[in-house]
Amino acid sequence: MCRALQVAVVLMIAGFLFRTLYVSWGEIVAYDWDLDYRALIIALSLMLCAAAFYAYLWKLVLERLGTTLSYRKSYRIFFLSQLGRYIPGKIWSILGLVYLSQKEGVSEVVSGASVVLQLLLQVVSGIMVFAVTLPFWHGMDLKTDLYVLFFFFLPGLVLLHPAVVNRGLNLALRLTGQPRMELGWGYGYLLGQLGLWGVFWLVNGVAYYFLIGSIYSSTLPPVPVLAGIFAVAWVVGFLNLLTPAGLGTMEVTLVFLLSFYFPVHVATIIALWTRVARTAIDLISAGIAWRL
Repeated sequence: MCRALQVAVVLMIAGFLFRTLYVSWGEIVAYDWDLDYRALIIALSLMLCAAAFYAYLWKLVLERLGTTLSYRKSYRIFFLSQLGRYIPGKIWSILGLVYLSQKEGVSEVVSGASVVLQLLLQVVSGIMVFAVTLPFWHGMDLKTDLYVLFFFFLPGLVLLHPAVVNRGLNLALRLTGQPRMELGWGYGYLLGQLGLWGVFWLVNGVAYYFLIGSIYSSTLPPVPVLAGIFAVAWVVGFLNLLTPAGLGTMEVTLVFLLSFYFPVHVATIIALWTRVARTAIDLISAGIAWRL
């Protein structure tokens, strides 16, 4: 039943995306889609840098949990396990990370806790980055900005309170049959981590600015807007439990949000182009990890 639902969701999303392309095919072929190789190289380079920083953020979490790994080993474990995201179900990349970590002497409870904590920080920071970048959107008024900040930003600060983080972590550990763990992380440290994730999303925003510019030469949205769009699109894709690596859900979210700045058919092409680039970065990162 679950497998049939996964297939149905993928087909429905694919149908929506390809229907948009079919209806607008005349405009698509009429546009001069001249690839800007310089912008593409800059975009891919920045995406690789963001990926390397991603692995470093996981290494920091491990160290705070009392386990030290070299950056080389952290990078290798992280990106080889990330290939599991392309298998249906969210569990395979986590299992792969726990397995590879154990081979380097990291306990199952520590590696499992590190994944839970990193995903919490990534999801909360992604939503908060989206909220704080809304003032840069055209047509947004101050009253709406304040409502959105109140609705997203303040709950994010609550979710990162040490007491809440401890409860959430131990709930996850209990559900997986692992012993309790007391973090002892202060609020200041968690806010510092939030700041590092903000840097991560901003670098991604710059990367996507050049990635879009590599195929579309007209005026682009500001970098903060793109950072917010791609951050919340990742969150939506992650929360989708039915398709691997957020396939389809992330693209539909991107199409919806990017359509505030681009024609729908252009937003669709950008979303698909983004998926191709992200997959390429995952494969390149895994290839580098394999050689380390």
